[in-house]
Amino acid sequence: MSACNSYVVLGSGPTGVSCAAALLKKGLPVTMLDPGIELEPERRAVVRELAKIEPSAWNTRSLAKLKENMTASGKGIPLKYAYGSDFPYRDPGNDQAIKSTNVGIMPSLAKGGLSNVWGSAILPFRQDDMRDWPVTASQLAEHYRSVFQFMPLAGRRDGLEQWFDLYTDRPQPLDLSPQAEAFLNDLQAAQPELAAGGLHFGASRLALQSEQRNGWAGCRYCGQCMYGCPYEVPYNSAATVEHFRSNPNFDYRPGVFVRRLKESSSTVQIDALDLSNRDAITFTAGRVFVACGVLSTTRLIAASLEAFDQPLTLHDSQYFLLPLLRYRKVQDFDKAKSHTLAQVFLEIFDKAIADSGIHLQIYTYNDLFDSALRSMFGPLMPLINGPARAMMSRMLLIQGYLPSGLSPSISAVLSRKGDHEELQLEPIANPTTQRTLRRVINKLTENRHLLRAVPISWMVKPGTPGRGFHVGGSFPMRATPGPLECDRLGRPYGLDRVHIADATNFPSIPATTITLTAMANAHRIGSEAVEL
Repeated sequence: MSACNSYVVLGSGPTGVSCAAALLKKGLPVTMLDPGIELEPERRAVVRELAKIEPSAWNTRSLAKLKENMTASGKGIPLKYAYGSDFPYRDPGNDQAIKSTNVGIMPSLAKGGLSNVWGSAILPFRQDDMRDWPVTASQLAEHYRSVFQFMPLAGRRDGLEQWFDLYTDRPQPLDLSPQAEAFLNDLQAAQPELAAGGLHFGASRLALQSEQRNGWAGCRYCGQCMYGCPYEVPYNSAATVEHFRSNPNFDYRPGVFVRRLKESSSTVQIDALDLSNRDAITFTAGRVFVACGVLSTTRLIAASLEAFDQPLTLHDSQYFLLPLLRYRKVQDFDKAKSHTLAQVFLEIFDKAIADSGIHLQIYTYNDLFDSALRSMFGPLMPLINGPARAMMSRMLLIQGYLPSGLSPSISAVLSRKGDHEELQLEPIANPTTQRTLRRVINKLTENRHLLRAVPISWMVKPGTPGRGFHVGGSFPMRATPGPLECDRLGRPYGLDRVHIADATNFPSIPATTITLTAMANAHRIGSEAVEL
């Protein structure tokens, strides 16, 4: 048995580092246990070489290496790779043992978790979106600010501030693409009429280092965001782990897969697997904060509580893609230097559609648009190249999200046969989802003269449940928790020293982006738990 520091955090994703940051801020010793799978050395070498030079000096062979395995179709991107690698999703020993049917979410055993492949879009939750939470938006405010002490925010001060606080005094400016600037100008010209109809907008907010600061490179607008930035400008929590390693109170131990937690009156026993040799290893801790990501945390907590064959419900924020065709084209739309993450946020607050908000992220041209067209038209592509370019000069892409109450959910059941355990995932349909999507499209269509754009309704593509990775809530926080629920400090019913510190404890999933609030809530739990 190996002794650990009193406070142990499981997982190195955004919530894991946020919880660790709260504990370290109080001067406490923290051990982080993590599978810690990383990018292959040969690909890492290519990234480092490209990062040393300007994009104009990149060679096509190296760039092609980082674009490997990424494809797009009319249904979007099947799976987002990082630098051509699937390492964020890799499970060499099949330790997760997940069986899913028509479910899009996947776990991560990587150092940095899914922040290796996320889109970096960030917004806080509004109180109107948290009515069933035992925690208020105002109680999260100081923790949003704490998160921005180690995570950058690229964005603008604009009309979104009326609805979503920035929680930082120093948002970094970020240039938008010509298509995005033209769209924002048209929205601004129609702002009073749009606001009267419950449509609010602003430049996107991204967890991204847009300026060169404190030794970090700023955005070079190289257009490689979707494949993996060679300059590592989008925030990745693995970088925060490395920063923490200079703190004598922090101990990072990769190569550890945790299988069980067993609580006594004064300690928690952590039963784990050493991934280097597949040997069993055990740690002890005073408190354990579980931030492994929703699927891994669900599996671990269910196994630790012996909750086998008991259905758990994962709430999802329905993800969908919807092309938006602008009235006017933008010249040389594919020539401008630009980032290729979300450019504009459009929020719909309309009680006729939903009691809470609908969140739309607007993307402009990137070369995956070309890949999608080639997939759709194949050998006919040379014949339609001219019309296709004309269309893309006007084309925007909406990536939208619905609140969990209007979205399908996912049934999660941990089964056990002998020594084999398997998490089984199946979708649960929601009859209101399609109706809500139609209302969203109708809302945009009715306002087409103000948007100067019309949605191409027949091309809407809803994702499978979990496809947007805005999922959580299998052990939801309650003011008075019962079995298979947890308290406001993330402690599952019946446990006192184990805290769920990721979105697994969310009572519901609003449409706005999930990661920032998951980080703030993890920071809150880490801060408040040490006061017990």
